Amino acid sequence: MSQEIKDFQCATAERILHIYKNLGHRRVLLADEVGLGKTYVAKQVINLIREWHKQEQDDFFKVVYICSNANIADQNIEKLGVDNRMSISESRLSMQHLYIKLAEKKIAEQREKGEMPESIIPLTPSTSFRFYSAQGTANERALMYDILCELPQFKDHKKVISNLLSCNVKNWHELTIIYNGKIKECGKDYLCEMYGKLQTSLSDTIINQLIEYAQNGCDNRQRADLINKLRRIFAGISIDMLDPDLVIMDEFQRFNSLLEQSDDEQSMLANKFFDNKRSNTKILLLSATPYKPYSTLEELNTDGNDEHYQDFMKVMDFLYATKDKTDRFKLIWHTYSAALKRTDVVDLTPLVSAKNEAEEALYGVMCRTERFNSGIIDDSQVCDVQVLPEDILSFAECQHLMDYLSHENKKIPLGNLPMEYVKSSPYLLSFMDKYELKKQIVSALHHSEVKKSGKMKALLLSRDAINKYRSIPFASGKLKYLHDLVFGVRHEKKTHLLLWVPASNPYYTAESVFECNEARSFSKVILFSSWEMVPRMISIMMSYYSDLYTFGELTEPKIGYASKKKNRYGEGRLRTGGLLEYPCRTLAGLFSPAEFYGEKLSSIRRIIKQRIQEKFAQNTLIHTLPQQGRNNAQLILSLMRILDDEPVEDLIGLYVPSNALDVMTDIAIASPAVCAYRQSGNEEDAKMVAKAIVSVFNKPESAVVIDLMYNKKNDDDYYESVLDYCVIGNLQAVLDEYAHMAQKKELGHVISDAIIGTSNLSIDTTDSLGTDKKKQLMRCHFAIPFIDKTVTDKSVARTSNIRKAFNSPFRPFLLSTTSIGQEGLDFHWYARKIVHWNLPSNPVDLEQREGRINRYKCLAIRRNVVKLYGNAVYHTWDDLFSMAYKDLKGTHSDIVPYWCLPVAELTEEQRAKLEYIERIVPLYPLSRDRYKYDRLIKVLALYRMTLGQPRQEELLNLLKDMHLSDEQLKELTIDLCPYHKERES
Repeated sequence: MSQEIKDFQCATAERILHIYKNLGHRRVLLADEVGLGKTYVAKQVINLIREWHKQEQDDFFKVVYICSNANIADQNIEKLGVDNRMSISESRLSMQHLYIKLAEKKIAEQREKGEMPESIIPLTPSTSFRFYSAQGTANERALMYDILCELPQFKDHKKVISNLLSCNVKNWHELTIIYNGKIKECGKDYLCEMYGKLQTSLSDTIINQLIEYAQNGCDNRQRADLINKLRRIFAGISIDMLDPDLVIMDEFQRFNSLLEQSDDEQSMLANKFFDNKRSNTKILLLSATPYKPYSTLEELNTDGNDEHYQDFMKVMDFLYATKDKTDRFKLIWHTYSAALKRTDVVDLTPLVSAKNEAEEALYGVMCRTERFNSGIIDDSQVCDVQVLPEDILSFAECQHLMDYLSHENKKIPLGNLPMEYVKSSPYLLSFMDKYELKKQIVSALHHSEVKKSGKMKALLLSRDAINKYRSIPFASGKLKYLHDLVFGVRHEKKTHLLLWVPASNPYYTAESVFECNEARSFSKVILFSSWEMVPRMISIMMSYYSDLYTFGELTEPKIGYASKKKNRYGEGRLRTGGLLEYPCRTLAGLFSPAEFYGEKLSSIRRIIKQRIQEKFAQNTLIHTLPQQGRNNAQLILSLMRILDDEPVEDLIGLYVPSNALDVMTDIAIASPAVCAYRQSGNEEDAKMVAKAIVSVFNKPESAVVIDLMYNKKNDDDYYESVLDYCVIGNLQAVLDEYAHMAQKKELGHVISDAIIGTSNLSIDTTDSLGTDKKKQLMRCHFAIPFIDKTVTDKSVARTSNIRKAFNSPFRPFLLSTTSIGQEGLDFHWYARKIVHWNLPSNPVDLEQREGRINRYKCLAIRRNVVKLYGNAVYHTWDDLFSMAYKDLKGTHSDIVPYWCLPVAELTEEQRAKLEYIERIVPLYPLSRDRYKYDRLIKVLALYRMTLGQPRQEELLNLLKDMHLSDEQLKELTIDLCPYHKERES
């Protein structure tokens, strides 16, 4: 089940096909505003071009998907809907010649059936196009070795070449065997083709150099240089063989160097890849912010060049591709710019005419759709925070320490402490790992007596305080503000007791921790910072405060933070295969959200209990069993099997425990397995869902929540408490909402991928800095960082799991990240609060950040649809959105109601109900950040009006002096939206 394409997306895809097919342009920019589903438009473009190529009887349809990092590729490649998807780990450009041939072999059967085979290949510029990294990957080198050593020139030198190219990798021999097998799978034709291309590409110099280095040895730099030459040769062969029908470049502004003419290896390969002579290769650029916005006079270079205007023209040069077309566009754009700058305008008609011609020229290579309003953003929490004494003390102590160490050791001048560091994080020396300043301080401390002075308490956390769950001062006005926002001043919001986000559309009322005012408006939080230490600090501190309000509240036994891993709190209380994992068909049929929608839980329980009693009475075996004892989960599981007519291994000694009816009532309403079965009708999938949720309750941080809420000490009672928690937490409604967002009826694999383990980060404490003592391990579960920049199979899997976890209703509730989480990734399913811990340097970054949660059917939109259309009658999520669509769409595109609501058209009573995306910017009083914020918002608003103009600040002043009306300004604003153009025509 995939997202249905919306009318404005369909109009855009049709326009792009028209540009390719009828206008003859092979390069198009899709610049839809952040969050409007460019990937889904790209998918529709693929579908349209695929059909076009089928009619042209194409023999192999190939799509290349280029994006800025492997995490975005992993998220989006599946959305594009092309068969024979290649994995990220196989996407090195120097290896594509092999995988192209393997793909062709696999899909030969499709061709025989008269079908058009297809394949999609993901590439990331940082790995696929760049060749200055040391020696490539072992996989690349093993494949090159296997092919090279079959050439006549190298047959007598196999062993020494193997030693040279292995770079001492342990599994080198195994890798060469693997790739030998893949080469044989491709057949002799492939090897013959490769030999022919290599004989042409390999110069005598490279051949002699390879043999010489292999026989006589070389230093690492020489070896890396040689390997890079070989990688470039193999990449060039791959590009010749690739010859894609469509190249999609996602968030292409992240790798502008691909579009530039230069002599470096990356550009050389890219230029070959985008060669205009490849008449069949179409290029689709995706970017909400394809060029820098708005230049002020002080930002202009000293020579008067406008970087932003040049950036715009560079993109247009690439899109128009040929000099003739580019020159014509520049002439049109110059005429338009000149008309805009005239101050003696009386009649706007010539200006509007010039604007229309410029708009048409842009529309020939570019499409852009924007939201019709910004009424979903609440910026009331852009506010000053309290300056704490520790904020000042942190700066004073750190600067004093740096001055002291610099004075003591003249060889290490530490200079001044950057004020942004102090404004960003408390306990700086605990969180500044990888920062050069901390490395210098630690180095100086090894030779200093300064620790004896004891003036470092504001710079480091205390190991003793952590291990005894003592309250740790915030030491930062910003951290206190975030803490109070999430937990409340005295953790009165009970956020630490939530194990999942409350359902947007709860099916019944339970008067529980999930239904207080704070919980009803609860949201996950995404936090952006300019500094890598901030995600570490936020994740550690917010997770510690969650532990403080749970583990720290326990009296018996008193659990220390540094408890041994072998004795993890609450581990294994819910056994695998227990009664929470059994999808009882009979009990699933006794509860229906539609029947009990809006009812009180107490009355629902009474009715369901009565129905189970009737089932007992109707069952011959159960009816004859004695009722005695209690608290036997295994016996209750047997009773459920009997009700389902499933075999029970041992009937001897079977009885009905006294708590059976109450437990089975809760199972019928909200057991994980029963909820999942009721949702999908698939028993195996229901077991998978239940197993994942049981793993949540077996975590220490979950077990302590249950113990605090139910105050039960006996592990045998745990499953009853867990069941009650699932009931009061409206688990059925939670899973139904999750399935709606995942667009899958069966949630087994989705939810299994979303449950991640607790991660640990190590920090320096007062007793470890500058010593050999081990660092303190800190748990991250309530909040986690998203900062891994490395691209390995393991890191891609971890970051992919983090993204899926944050897009689930379960913990983590707070994700803190840097620019790495800023572009192209979805985080909107359960988050409507975004914190700008540090303001970005330009409005494009602000828009990109907020685009992570301001997206299709985001949490705020779902909650508002329920508030407006979820009345006393039960409706599925599809029904709710259908009602909103019918009532609100009017003359708007499908942006309503899926992306935003026409707030101005709602009644005052309706507007009062709405929830918004909250923009949270904690500012220190009297800092420059307030001015910086105001300027960012102003620039963001003017970005579109000054599109592609040099000296935009001058232009804005001119427009202001002309005193144009809103209607006139609208007439002068460039509109590149295909949906609007269709309606106008």
